Amino acid sequence: DILGPVEEVGASLAGKRDAKLIAALERQTEGILFYTFDFALNDGTHQLLLLCVHKGKIWSLDASTREKRYSKRKELYYNVLGSFMPKLS
Repeated sequence: DILGPVEEVGASLAGKRDAKLIAALERQTEGILFYTFDFALNDGTHQLLLLCVHKGKIWSLDASTREKRYSKRKELYYNVLGSFMPKLS
């Protein structure tokens, strides 16, 4: 919970984007806490955002598309975000 409660972080990010927060999810994988946010932006764009903190760095991954295409690609975007694992060599 370095970033804070997932719902509060999502609401804050939605306000900064002038967007509606559709979902705020958290998961733990290999000891890393991931936050996934689903936003509907007022410009007709749909955005998925993944945030995590690992080895003292904030990692982010963003997937965006027009709202009309989102329903066809939703599963693909969630799979891409779900497969992300931060690595430092």
